[in-house]
Amino acid sequence: MLNEGLPAGQAGKTTKYLKYAIGEIFLVVIGILIALQINTWNQNRIKIAQEIDDLKNLKDELTNNILGFKDLDSLFARFEKSTDDGLRIFNNNPNIEDLKEVDSLIVTRFKVFPLTRSTYDEMLNTGKFYNLRNKSLKAKIAEFYSEADNYSQAFIEINKESLKLLNHTDLYTYDILLNGLKSTPINIKNIDTTWLHNTNSPEYLALSKRVNYLQDYSNKTRRELMTRQIIVCEDLVYLIHNELERNNK
Repeated sequence: MLNEGLPAGQAGKTTKYLKYAIGEIFLVVIGILIALQINTWNQNRIKIAQEIDDLKNLKDELTNNILGFKDLDSLFARFEKSTDDGLRIFNNNPNIEDLKEVDSLIVTRFKVFPLTRSTYDEMLNTGKFYNLRNKSLKAKIAEFYSEADNYSQAFIEINKESLKLLNHTDLYTYDILLNGLKSTPINIKNIDTTWLHNTNSPEYLALSKRVNYLQDYSNKTRRELMTRQIIVCEDLVYLIHNELERNNK
């Protein structure tokens, strides 16, 4: 059709030019496709490199968290042992003077759950967490921090309840007596002490509830939560380590 109505020499040139143009277009399309493929490969390489950096940072942060959990666990282990000694005295019909020792032995601390999570939060805020290629690992990480949020809330509730028991109005007489025992010289002459040997008295019941709560929840429950978190955190570090090793191959 292109050659129709054209001189023989001109018709051949037209066909030649058309073939050349088609070839040029083909080469341009191929070039664009190659460029797109290279760009996609480069973007994937950048994303993988970023993912590796994020996982390394997350691994380091979790490793530091394990150290923090273990340090706090050791602290509350000492509190637990000391409080056990205080409870033995308290539960063995103590003398008035024994209350000073009981008070010094039954100890705890108001602590928040010691979790650092800046790397994880940064990954969430930038959307990088949702792009993790290992779906199983991503689920494990999300589960860990969800569980940690529950533990953090548990610590807050323990602190609230402990504070409430420490400031219970029925313990006012006990606080007055304790101050008298700590004075020099001891001055408890005009302080009511009869409640100590009446296990049904409001003062005794309030004190008993306080000392047992501080042991069973503030000390022991915190240790149970931290022990659980140490195990899960160590497992997660191991999984991240394996993922990093796999990416380095």
